[in-house]
Amino acid sequence: MSQELLVLIAGSATLALLVLAGLVLSDRRRRAHRARVARALSGHRPDTIPTATKPRQRRSRAARPGDPVGRNLARLDEALARAGMTVSAGEVLTQIGIAVLALYAIFVLLLHLPLVQAVAMAAAGPAALLLLVLRLKRARRMAAFTAGLPDALDVFARGLKAGRPVADSLSIVVENAPDPVRGELARCRDQIKMGTTLADAFADLAARMPTAEAHFFGVATALQSETGGNLIETIENLSAQLRERRKLKQKARALSSEARASAIILASLPFAVGLVIFLLNAAYLDPLFSDPRGRAMLITGICSIALGIFMMVRMGKLDV
Repeated sequence: MSQELLVLIAGSATLALLVLAGLVLSDRRRRAHRARVARALSGHRPDTIPTATKPRQRRSRAARPGDPVGRNLARLDEALARAGMTVSAGEVLTQIGIAVLALYAIFVLLLHLPLVQAVAMAAAGPAALLLLVLRLKRARRMAAFTAGLPDALDVFARGLKAGRPVADSLSIVVENAPDPVRGELARCRDQIKMGTTLADAFADLAARMPTAEAHFFGVATALQSETGGNLIETIENLSAQLRERRKLKQKARALSSEARASAIILASLPFAVGLVIFLLNAAYLDPLFSDPRGRAMLITGICSIALGIFMMVRMGKLDV
């Protein structure tokens, strides 16, 4: 029990350090934001910096070799932003620390699991759940952006055809488009008002939303700005192509529906059979949890099922 208490105390100290690091990080961001606002109010515009040097400076700050913690926090912040979550990296790490301590206490004090196994399971559970939530929310947000982009492009082209400037046309789109198209195009509009070129603003949009549709939009705008041409015609043709691409995706999804249904049934069978056995005779499954060999077999079986589900999902997915 002394080792368990020591691990619990160490976990509490780690949690306190994470909370302190989150507070320091948020304070640094608040000060940096105030400094940027002060520079903008004093007349120092950010567009006075050459655009060719801005990405280079960002890369140099992100690739600073002596600050691995800062790089990981920046990556986590970027992942949270792409998933559309408003929480910061410090808050997420604090919640994960609390969840790890709670799971460790449950595994050791209630389930009486070994120390190493309890620590591994308590640390792996919240991290895996965070990755799953981030991936699902990011995929959902990108799907919503892809679905609303053609209509937003049509509204944008109509605004340009009516003789409005680019920023005003984007403002019309922002007023009528749903999220997340509204937020992303509002950011592009603000960048253009601050002096960023149209191609750079839409290139940043493609970087924030790494979808094929957003990449097409950024490349088409960049080519139009470099080679010249009718921007309205380019946007209208791109909108039509995106709609055709969506129809092709829906057709491919309909053709692969049988394979996806088979994968769902095969993946759910082991869990359904295990639940039925547990309801009929719970003592029959006790060796899987009480005996070390049973726990090893259970972990091996779960890993095998997870690998099979992953392979079936990859086989039933068609890239269009």
